[in-house]
Amino acid sequence: MERKLTDLLPERYLNSPEVGAAAGILWVLGEVFRARALEWLTQLTIDTATWGIVYWEREYGVTPQATDTLDDRRSRVKAKLRAPQTVTAAMLENLTDSYINGQSIVTELPRQHKVKIQFNGEYGVPSNLASLTAALLEVLPSHVVYEYLYRYLLVREVHGMTINELQSHTLHDFAF
Repeated sequence: MERKLTDLLPERYLNSPEVGAAAGILWVLGEVFRARALEWLTQLTIDTATWGIVYWEREYGVTPQATDTLDDRRSRVKAKLRAPQTVTAAMLENLTDSYINGQSIVTELPRQHKVKIQFNGEYGVPSNLASLTAALLEVLPSHVVYEYLYRYLLVREVHGMTINELQSHTLHDFAF
């Protein structure tokens, strides 16, 4: 049960218009302070930060691009948060997952100095592939190349298939 400021006053003050006005002003100021404090707290989490994203970017050395959306900027900071010094397949999967909001599979081909990144979420190209590519170029050693694998179905295969058949059908991989 929420208590009012006037509940704390002795009864003789309750009929005073001055006390009532002061209590009303203090209540409004308290609500403004509460709202500002809650807004400030949302900036402390990368997933809810809005105007505070600039502080996250400054802390992790991320320079926003003019075309970046708020989600792109958050993804770039998350990538920096997740990226350790040593590049491993698990680290690259973690990095990739932060950009595509899904699950990826990273396969290392050390003899070829290559990594293959297969997107296992929705079909086609992830919407923020350019940001992911920029993050990969930041963490991958310069002698290692990357290759994206997309999943797709041919139109002739989809024609006449039911939903259940589509969900269980083996997909083709396309490297880019």
